Amino acid sequence: ADDMGWGEVGLYPAGSVHGRIATPNLDKFGNEGIVFSNAYAGYTVCAPSRTTFFTSRHSGNFVKHGLPGTTLPVNLNVTTTAQVLKKAGYNTAASGKIAPLVSPLQQGFDYFVGQVSQMDAHNMYPDRIDQQTSPEQVPFALNLPLNNKTKNRELCMATPDAYNYTVDLFQANGMRFIDELAGKPDPFFLYLAFTVPHAGGWTDTGKEQGAPVPTDLQYAPHLGDWPDVEVDHAAVITYMDKYIGDLMDKMHSLGIDNNTVIFFASDNGAHLEGGHSYKFFNSTGGLNGHKRSLYEGGVRSPTMARWPGTIQPGRTSDFQWAFWDAMPTFADMAGVPPESLPAEIDGLSILPTLLGQTQEEHEYMYFTWDGAGEVLDTPEMWASSGTGSGYGVRQGQWKGVVPFCNDTVHMKPSMADNMMLFDLNADPFETTDVSGANQDKTASLKQLVMSKNLTCTCFQC
Repeated sequence: ADDMGWGEVGLYPAGSVHGRIATPNLDKFGNEGIVFSNAYAGYTVCAPSRTTFFTSRHSGNFVKHGLPGTTLPVNLNVTTTAQVLKKAGYNTAASGKIAPLVSPLQQGFDYFVGQVSQMDAHNMYPDRIDQQTSPEQVPFALNLPLNNKTKNRELCMATPDAYNYTVDLFQANGMRFIDELAGKPDPFFLYLAFTVPHAGGWTDTGKEQGAPVPTDLQYAPHLGDWPDVEVDHAAVITYMDKYIGDLMDKMHSLGIDNNTVIFFASDNGAHLEGGHSYKFFNSTGGLNGHKRSLYEGGVRSPTMARWPGTIQPGRTSDFQWAFWDAMPTFADMAGVPPESLPAEIDGLSILPTLLGQTQEEHEYMYFTWDGAGEVLDTPEMWASSGTGSGYGVRQGQWKGVVPFCNDTVHMKPSMADNMMLFDLNADPFETTDVSGANQDKTASLKQLVMSKNLTCTCFQC
């Protein structure tokens, strides 16, 4: 999912005066597998987060390894998660938002239909999407003639069959890829990347006008009582949830349920764009912050995994892991030895946790951003965040937040950094800074990240 808050799946703790958004299929998904309460996206905004997924490196190491953070040009020769699986004999397909990759068939995928540009992905009713049919070709336009006419919220909802909605197309192609790949003798990997509930629009300008969705479903009676954008926001999540149910049904109908593992996650925390308020449905589940924040609400993901017959159903886990663990985890499942992976990656395999076994833990979790994000309640206030960038670091129960690194020349953590400290066991919503009473811990966290030669450079700021 794109910009889905930690509290927007029914199995996660949340609640608001407007009730809960219905996610019956995701709830079924989690109940049949494992629900992670302390899993993280890769970053607090889209492209850097997905960069961590495809490279197994967190943002503190992007500069060290020459990663732009917002794109992965082919000439960088970066090994991607898809390439690892392709080399291991997997057939690979991607449907939907593919950034930061720029040429999916040169970067590990056999099939691709979707949107390469992040800006294009803001439009859910474009006049074209992208496809690529051979590595020698650059992604080219797949025209959508139904959208070559006047488009707006009213028209697209009044006659939804008269338009092409990208979420429908990504789902259809994902299901088509599964049908094709499941019939082959080799295993397959599908990356299905929806562009919702990210804010979007009905124009080809990339402007975020609201939460485009063909129908308001059971939320339509709230029109007039709730802002239109909030009705649409709830509807688009439940709309996507239906497709998750279709995905599970597909696994069952093809007889591949028990030897297929599915992960569900969001690329960052709840957004506050296109007129939507993350507070309306308590989208963060009470976590402080939101998309574009170093606090937990900006980076915690409603992550779940389902593998019937292998993952014990009904499990919950507080194990801490993040997008950069995808590559070594998938490689472990595919029988790829760790020494075959790129050197000095930040990820580790969480396969032991999935299997209910003893698991190696991360020494730390690390994210960078421009300011802590606690005052950014509206897009108009983003400019007030200051200059420079900072970082968040978690080690066990302790979370350190440095809004702005003191070293503005080398952009690296230092002992001079002003660090807030939160005890996430006692204070999961990061309401009370306890750095004053725990100066030894703030010092040790600073020393830790300094010893790793990390930067606090911000990406897609």
